[in-house]
Amino acid sequence: MAITPAAAADLRNALRAFRAAHTSLAVPSGAGKALEAWILIRLAMTARSLGWTVSLRRGDDTPLPPGHDFVFTAGGSGIGPSSAAAPMFVMIEDPQGKAYELHGSLVWIGRSGASHECDVSMLPRSVAMALRSRRRTGNPRGLPLLIIECKDKVGTGTLDEMRQMLARMFDLALVTKPSLGPCRIFSLGRCPTLWGRHSSQYRSLYRRGLFAVARASGFQPGASTLASHYAIVDLPQIYSSGQITQIEAKFSTLLSEVAGY
Repeated sequence: MAITPAAAADLRNALRAFRAAHTSLAVPSGAGKALEAWILIRLAMTARSLGWTVSLRRGDDTPLPPGHDFVFTAGGSGIGPSSAAAPMFVMIEDPQGKAYELHGSLVWIGRSGASHECDVSMLPRSVAMALRSRRRTGNPRGLPLLIIECKDKVGTGTLDEMRQMLARMFDLALVTKPSLGPCRIFSLGRCPTLWGRHSSQYRSLYRRGLFAVARASGFQPGASTLASHYAIVDLPQIYSSGQITQIEAKFSTLLSEVAGY
């Protein structure tokens, strides 16, 4: 289903707050992409409200000039070499200087070697910059700090749909300590970028991040049962009043705790 007029207006207002272009053309028209864009920018606004420095960035890591379009990724992609043509993203930096990036439709690589496109995800900026410095497009590895899957669909979310989310998280989670130190989200030759912690239990990793499925419609009872056990937040009727604030509240908690990860 299409994004609601209220959510579209909210997205445009948020883009205006970042001094980006905010006409009706700023709202993506691709299936489900408007919902992804809305949630991504709402997370950016949440970080700003908490005192974080937030900026919309082009693919060459330069700030988006005032009045320019923030182009939301139309399809899954990795992090390409620094280039104005590479996918745009949101950079957030806490008052102590620790920085992270929010991406739309970023493709991650799991332990199996399979690729997983995450509608909205978050990773340490150091990891993204290491990938951006390469000559070829690369993909982060490991469990993101945040994954939000956006289901802008009319039908009820099934148990199989939630199983797909869990399978993605299972393949991305690192549960064996690498020989080089902490869990590697990204490594390059003999100079790996190290970040994060490993755990012998999947659920302990899932509880440390924010993993959610946001749906325009509802969920079947079985889907919600599975989600609850594995710390996946199920968000039905995401366009309804107050639902988006659940993501923002949980994102606020994540930002307050991430410095200790």
